[in-house]
Amino acid sequence: MFLQKRLHQAEQLDNFEWSGPALRRTLKELQRINYLFGNVRTLSGAVMGTIESLQLSPVKIIDLGCGSGDVLAAIARKAGQKGIAVELLGIDGNANSLAFGQACWSAYPDLQFLVADIMSDTFVLPPCDILISSHFLYHFPDEELVAFLNKHLQTVSHAAIFSELDRHFLALHLFKFVSLLLGFSPITRQDGQTAVRRAFRQEELAQIVEHLAFTNSRLQYKWAFRHLLSIYK
Repeated sequence: MFLQKRLHQAEQLDNFEWSGPALRRTLKELQRINYLFGNVRTLSGAVMGTIESLQLSPVKIIDLGCGSGDVLAAIARKAGQKGIAVELLGIDGNANSLAFGQACWSAYPDLQFLVADIMSDTFVLPPCDILISSHFLYHFPDEELVAFLNKHLQTVSHAAIFSELDRHFLALHLFKFVSLLLGFSPITRQDGQTAVRRAFRQEELAQIVEHLAFTNSRLQYKWAFRHLLSIYK
């Protein structure tokens, strides 16, 4: 059961000027959501698996639209446990979100942040070994996403790994129930529902992959209502 058409509507988090207690509360709640619904585990696990299979150390990883950087913090923690040298860079358009992330993850000196408008035509992706993002690809219309990936994957040495929501009826109502049960703010509840409605279905992502210049890819379905798209160079 799917929501038939993608919603093209901005979220409150897309406002780069947003700041203050409401933003910090939302970021904290999103950290809980990312943990509870498997995003941190799925994405960080896939990244560590790629690092180990390719025997990359040191390795530079960039997270696009990183928010408060909780996925990068999980990677830093796992890499530290395995003795893998990492250089982690989170890029986001909201300097206030990144300041919150710096305060949260100050124990990880290898985790740095950069303020940039990723969707701007002037954005230049720094060179990296692995590019990641979560809940970011749905910000683009299909054609613009293909162009964005074909352009920026040129500077990625080994792999790009993206964790994306599934635009599923049950995902929407599961989020409504859990976010209300946990007492999340109205902003978090609204943004979460908007995110599900903006997301791709699996066949839509598969069609986008067909138009990429990089053909070595894998699209997997993960718990809960999540797509994991891995593109290898």
